[in-house]
Amino acid sequence: MAAFREEDGLRPGPHRAITDVPSVRVGHVTLIEGHGLLRPGKGPVRTGVTAIVPGEDVYRRKLALGVAVINGFGKAVGLPQAMELGRLETPILLTNTFSTWRAAEALVQHMVRLHPEIGIRGPTVNPVVAECNDSYLNDIQGMHVQKEHVWEALEKAQGGPLPQGSVGAGTGMVAFGWKGGIGTSSRIFEVEVLQREVTLGTLVLANYGRPHELMLGGYPLGRHLQPPPSRPREEQGSVIVILATDAPLTSRQLTRIARRAAVGLSWTGSLHHHGSGDFALAFSTAGGYPPFLPDEGAFLTPFFRAAAITTAEAVARALLHAGTLEGRDGHKAFGLDPREVARVFREKGWPLPSFWEWD
Repeated sequence: MAAFREEDGLRPGPHRAITDVPSVRVGHVTLIEGHGLLRPGKGPVRTGVTAIVPGEDVYRRKLALGVAVINGFGKAVGLPQAMELGRLETPILLTNTFSTWRAAEALVQHMVRLHPEIGIRGPTVNPVVAECNDSYLNDIQGMHVQKEHVWEALEKAQGGPLPQGSVGAGTGMVAFGWKGGIGTSSRIFEVEVLQREVTLGTLVLANYGRPHELMLGGYPLGRHLQPPPSRPREEQGSVIVILATDAPLTSRQLTRIARRAAVGLSWTGSLHHHGSGDFALAFSTAGGYPPFLPDEGAFLTPFFRAAAITTAEAVARALLHAGTLEGRDGHKAFGLDPREVARVFREKGWPLPSFWEWD
């Protein structure tokens, strides 16, 4: 079933990226060093860090945030307080599992540099860091993401079109047996009660799924196209979904939107396996509160649809933009070749997805 082809008034943003949401910026630092056999603590290195910066001063102007724990097999930092208070007060970092805590420490130090009163004359700060396990390709024990890499990603964060695939936190990730990583998407739509258009953008860190489960554009691609034989991963990975919008929404409403990321993931073939840490975070860059809503369902349903569509599309784009990468011990993650995908779609009579950008 081509589940996300019917978009009902939703159109892609100019960059099909989370950065189509005004003020949202993204920065990556990619670390690729060495090759050959794993030497724990030394390499090879196939990892990185990604920073999502939601505004100019999120500590002073805290943003409404919603969190959906779809399958809680993960080590994310900062989510308990974020869920309790429903607010975001730092950029969001993505990295590999064992680099989570160093990244959180670096993020706290970054915030203290910006606001020296933190923890002295003012309250402490709640860093938000999410992770996926890249140990199939990367020397994860080496914890090669340093504080300087985090600060560089924050400094490099920018708007506009974004690199995808094997970049930043996505460098060592594998999804559905193929090379995974970072993907992004967006939709713009009219909200009548606001009397204006709004944007919802999504960024994913895709590191989950089994080859035969893969759905693309709503079709069972994994049944007809498999990656070349390689050493299987013991774990089935995780996925992190970050959603942003410029619509004024409450934490409760954003939580409901974040939950719809699971719908989009299901369209890609996700079953949320036992060992898959699947989390979705949704924030609003708008200040204040939403308008009085005589019909909240009519107001929120387009956001639900956009969240599902952009999540599925972002995963597909992560796969299609990531080329083949060899990591430690000769482990290789093959890139999903758009030409092979197009061939299967033609043979099966399936229409190519609306986001298709390859000849």
